[in-house]
Amino acid sequence: MKHLFPLLIIIQLSAQIEVLPEGQAAFVQAMAMEQSGNLDEAIQIYNQILIGDPNNQPAYFQLRNIFSKTGDPATGILLIKNWLKNHPEDLQSELTLGEFYFRNQGQEKALEIWRHFRKTKLTNQTTYRLLFHTYIRFGQTEAMESLVRDGRDQFNEPHFLAIDLANYYQSRQTYDRSLREYLTLIRYQKQYLRYATDRILLMSDDSTTHALIDSTLLSASAIIPEVKTISAGFYYKTGQFQKALDQHEKMGVNNPGDSKRWLVFSENLMKEKQYELSIRAYHYFLQNMTQNNPSILGKTLLGLGQAYENQIIQNQTELQFVKWYPNNDFFQPIRVKTLNILDGPLANTIEHYQSILVLLPPSQPTATVHFRLGEIQSNFLQDMDGAKISYETALASRPNVDLTKKIRTRIGDLLLSTGQYAKAIEYFNQSSTLNNIDTYTIRYLNSLLFNRNIKQPLAFLDSTIYSMDPNHQFFNDLMEIHDLITHYYSDGTRDDRLAFESFLQGEALVRQFKIQEAIETFNYINQRHPDALITPLSTLRKALLLLEFDQPESALSAALSIENTSLKDRGLALAGEIEELFLGNPKKALKHYHRILSECKSSLLVEPVRLHIRKLSKPQES
Repeated sequence: MKHLFPLLIIIQLSAQIEVLPEGQAAFVQAMAMEQSGNLDEAIQIYNQILIGDPNNQPAYFQLRNIFSKTGDPATGILLIKNWLKNHPEDLQSELTLGEFYFRNQGQEKALEIWRHFRKTKLTNQTTYRLLFHTYIRFGQTEAMESLVRDGRDQFNEPHFLAIDLANYYQSRQTYDRSLREYLTLIRYQKQYLRYATDRILLMSDDSTTHALIDSTLLSASAIIPEVKTISAGFYYKTGQFQKALDQHEKMGVNNPGDSKRWLVFSENLMKEKQYELSIRAYHYFLQNMTQNNPSILGKTLLGLGQAYENQIIQNQTELQFVKWYPNNDFFQPIRVKTLNILDGPLANTIEHYQSILVLLPPSQPTATVHFRLGEIQSNFLQDMDGAKISYETALASRPNVDLTKKIRTRIGDLLLSTGQYAKAIEYFNQSSTLNNIDTYTIRYLNSLLFNRNIKQPLAFLDSTIYSMDPNHQFFNDLMEIHDLITHYYSDGTRDDRLAFESFLQGEALVRQFKIQEAIETFNYINQRHPDALITPLSTLRKALLLLEFDQPESALSAALSIENTSLKDRGLALAGEIEELFLGNPKKALKHYHRILSECKSSLLVEPVRLHIRKLSKPQES
């Protein structure tokens, strides 16, 4: 009788309601009361609905949920029992009855109900799942694992409930068992590889799992080849980039779908500033790719070229205060430090793809690929003959207007890079007019200057600059080169002019990648024309080149040798940066920086150097 007491209370409460709605209106009103927090009144109406219609499932569900949320399992037990008398096929309610007993301190009764369910109701995978998740919610780990083993035997599916079990273990940081289930899953269900990879990488957020993940994946990869994908992702995420590349190489390039994987991986290495590894990844893909799709070739070569360029830029000396005519097209940045990485294999690869591409019909993608080949050959391999062939083939492959202009400019640049200045003058002269000042104009003037013809560029600049719009793209570039010629050549003596001509020859050698010869030329200027106007600037240029050649002591000596000239501030600034960044002597660097403040008060470097001194002095004071 005591078990009926809660229901009698409900019935008595129900009798106190004078007017109860009926039918659908009653259910709607009960829902409204429930949502507004009037649970007692909602319960009364749901009960009244069930008295009139014992099979009303919506009312039953709402009551069951209310008793679950409010922590009233005793009343819920009576409700479910009464429902199951008329609905013994409601398997979910049978399991929920066990849940209510469990919450009402009746754990043994709950386990008994679930054991009975397991013996009599496990007819398909759905019923297994229902009981499995019931065990999970109430921490019945042993029963859950036993159930999974039975289910796998019953349905002959080694991967049955692997996802559910793996997630359960992972949520409880039982990582070894979680890994085991994820590997079981992908062994039999390849379509879940991406899911398993994401979950294992999430697991690796906990650094204590790294050794376990590494060893587990390593042992599993011999049985499950797909595990290499997970290992590659794991190594990449944990910063073990060389191992990540090793895994990708083990996976190889076996089908067209692998192209995306290799391109994404190579690009990601570049984003991580792993330029050498990125170059190797792109190169491996080029050597082993299974298709000659111009678009994929173009992307690969574009990425490879970018990786080379980024590595070279990374290797170049990055100075804060002294830079050689930055952003001036007359003095384009030349990659002083060249790469030795894979140069031989890369050249062979370029030659191989040239032979393939000539068989493809002319198209914009094909033209782009040939252009990228030319860029790599000229900028990184310094193979000017090969670059010329690539550029000319690109022109014949129907490029669009913008690409055509780039290609034609690069072909002219090859003339400057090989010292063919007379031909370069003729090539670029076609556009060097007052009404059409562009990159051709700059290169035309460069060609004249490198060909020891200084008066003609000066006359051109005199007649052009003062009629130009100051907002023109190349206005500042033209002004700088005009001032350079005027100050160091036109206003100088015969000795000044000879030294200036030699200075331009040194710049021409830099443009030809003949850096050592350029340094020798600047040394010659210092020896033969020590008092020439251009000599301090020439010495500064030599110091910068020596620094790029990893000769900081010689560069320091050259920088300090111009401290009694008009370039004193730049010489001291360069000396300070060499001491600070290359020789590891911040105290000596500060001495040079302080001299700029005290001895070069009108210099534009004063304020930037002052700010830098403050930053540099802080660790010195501590």
